[in-house]
Amino acid sequence: MPDTLDPQSSPPHAEPPRGLGPLLLLLTTWLLPAALAGVLRAALKLPLWVGAVLGAALALAVTWKALAARRVWPTHGLLAGVQALYLAVALGVTWRMLGISVMGGLVSLGGGDAGNHVALRAEFLTHSPGIYQGFTFFHTLTHLLERLLGLDTFASFRAAFYLVPGVLAVALVVGLEAAVGRLSRSGRAAVVAQVAMLAATAFAWPFLLLRLLHYHQGEGFYAHLFGLVPLALAWLAYALPASAWARCFALAVFTVFYRYTYGLNLGDFLFTCGVLVALEGTASLGRRYRPWAWLVALALLGAAAYAYWRLLPLAHSGGGFVPHAHERALRVQSWAVAGLLVVRFLIPRGDGVERRLLDFALLFAGVNAAVQLAYFQAKLPVDYYILKYGLHALVLLLGAAMLVASARFGALLAWKAQAPRARAWSVALAVLVAVLLVEVTRGWGRSFKAYTPSYEERVRGQPPFTMNDALEDRESIALIRRVLRDSGKRFGGLLTSSWPRLNFSNAALGWQPADWAGGNGHWSVFENGAVKEGPGTCVFWEASAADWETYRRLATDFPRLEASVQRLHALPGRVCQEHPAPWVPGGTRTLCYRCD
Repeated sequence: MPDTLDPQSSPPHAEPPRGLGPLLLLLTTWLLPAALAGVLRAALKLPLWVGAVLGAALALAVTWKALAARRVWPTHGLLAGVQALYLAVALGVTWRMLGISVMGGLVSLGGGDAGNHVALRAEFLTHSPGIYQGFTFFHTLTHLLERLLGLDTFASFRAAFYLVPGVLAVALVVGLEAAVGRLSRSGRAAVVAQVAMLAATAFAWPFLLLRLLHYHQGEGFYAHLFGLVPLALAWLAYALPASAWARCFALAVFTVFYRYTYGLNLGDFLFTCGVLVALEGTASLGRRYRPWAWLVALALLGAAAYAYWRLLPLAHSGGGFVPHAHERALRVQSWAVAGLLVVRFLIPRGDGVERRLLDFALLFAGVNAAVQLAYFQAKLPVDYYILKYGLHALVLLLGAAMLVASARFGALLAWKAQAPRARAWSVALAVLVAVLLVEVTRGWGRSFKAYTPSYEERVRGQPPFTMNDALEDRESIALIRRVLRDSGKRFGGLLTSSWPRLNFSNAALGWQPADWAGGNGHWSVFENGAVKEGPGTCVFWEASAADWETYRRLATDFPRLEASVQRLHALPGRVCQEHPAPWVPGGTRTLCYRCD
């Protein structure tokens, strides 16, 4: 039946209009091989291929069943087209703002965590399945991407990083289609809502979200960022099923996946799941299963308390992190929670998906804000971990606000079916949520303005750069691999004036110093200029004019690095080659090497 502005013209049990939502949701199941491979290796020390095969079999079975049932294909062409346009715009804007082609799509802001993740991944794959407390989803995925697609380390890290905004965009499309389609069963309402989402994304992503992703990527916080993937999918997995049993099962599954991705916000996740299971047991599972649901909920809340207790020693752990206006960010988060909580009780009771999306986001962000408030009131040090702590809640809350604002604009198409007073109320609610979205986005934007200079420099994307640097010199690494391949010799190390690049490149080329775990990766190499020289090895060092200037400047704190490079440069048999480097003003850099 064709759509009209009156949703009552559709039969009460009409099939909701389908766009790309089911297909996109089906596509996310192909993260299962990496997720299960990481979990089973970290938890049970099984070979990686066991979990990968099991995950692939599950994903294949789900895909086969879904395609055979023919309930995933779009039935509303215009909606599917607008959704495809939305995804193209969201991902295109992401690449335009963050893609910085002269550096290959990734930057470094000075932290060495990217290289540490390469080293952690190598240990996880070879010797220590339980390393890094099992937070290995990112490591497993990048390894599988390399094995399946032939990517190198840099390319696999880049693919996994840009998967994060991709999954966030997919989650917004899928959640919005389900929320609007199941309520109004109107294709026009779904299209209007998706157009509103496009407008919200065009505002909120460049102004706030991409700035946050930029900074955390630049500092090398890849596992922390990747935790947004299971969080966003858990958000959907709880909200979409009509069955309470399916919702509880989804919470259990994603608790495991989230725990084995990154644990900083695990307490928030467990608390959210505990409260939701208690609510489902009270309202949906029936009297027979209510005590069991409450028992599971208590166990989850107890696990949340334990997770918070495990975080306490981290209060005194420092790290490189540009401080933002954390008190203002917390105030904005608290106001956003309060505002969306009011909206949650104002939307019609029939909006089950929309309400569940809000319930999950509000519980997660609410307890996250409470933990931050308690931390600050306890006068504990404001340092590395607490400054990272609010990211997941902020992104989830921002997504919820964008989705609800868009859904409310889609619901305005029901105006003919409403009394004048109800129509005015619907318009007022849509405007209220839109204003809330704009104000919290602006408030968070002011809170994180410390990241703006490096973000704007990345967006500009052309030299000279004063804050962003290349995480890897792609041409230099290609030259190193070519020299090693042609000479048949081993890699003895790379010295460079950039600490992040030294740490990442040496780890990516397969060399870990003996003290890497306790010595912050290759810090001893950077500090002492110590490479592995001897028969059958080749050592490399960066030796452009800018590098020599930086070596001299660093000599105040790291005199042995400059001395080591000068000694290598003075040895007979060295070879120096220029190569393109589009991120430096001159467009070229120099790599020298010597093979014994």
